Amino acid sequence: MKKLVAAIAIAAAMPVATAVTAPAALAQAEGGFEIPTPPEGKGQIIFYRTGGLSGAALGCAVFDVGAEDKLSSLGAGRYFVLVSEPGPRSFTVKSLETKDALTLEIEPDETQFVRCKIKSGFMSGRADIAPSTENEFRSKYKNPKLVDGDDMSEAVRATNYPQ
Repeated sequence: MKKLVAAIAIAAAMPVATAVTAPAALAQAEGGFEIPTPPEGKGQIIFYRTGGLSGAALGCAVFDVGAEDKLSSLGAGRYFVLVSEPGPRSFTVKSLETKDALTLEIEPDETQFVRCKIKSGFMSGRADIAPSTENEFRSKYKNPKLVDGDDMSEAVRATNYPQ
C-alpha cells in the first residue's frame, strides 16, 4: 500500500516538474505553433530532421565546421533552435559513410530553416543537410518535438531550455 501511495504522489508531482523544464522554443498557438523571433540583432536557425523509416535508428549530429563538439543530434522528427551572430556560418553533419556541409549567411532578426535527412547508403545511412523553408517545416510538423536537452551543447540548451 505504501508503494501505491508513493507512486501516486510521484505521478501527481510529474506534471509540475515537467512544466518547470518545458522548452520555450516553439510555443503552442491556436492552429499550430508559434516560431519565436530571434533576440534583437541576432539571427536564428531551426534545424530539423524529417522522420521516416530510412535511418530511423541513426542520429543526425550537427557541428560547426572545424569544431569537435556537436551542437546537437537530431533524432527522427526532432528540431532545435540555434541563435547566432550575423554573418557567414558553416555547419556539417557526419555519419559513418559521409560528411555533408552547408554554409549560411545569418541575417539579423531573421529565422532560417535547415533540414537534415538520412538517405540510404551502402553500409549505413548518409546524413544530408540542406536549406529549407518555414512552409516545408510546418508541413512536416503539426506538433514539433524538441531534441532532448542531453543531446545539445550547453549554448544550444540555453536557448531551447531557458531557466
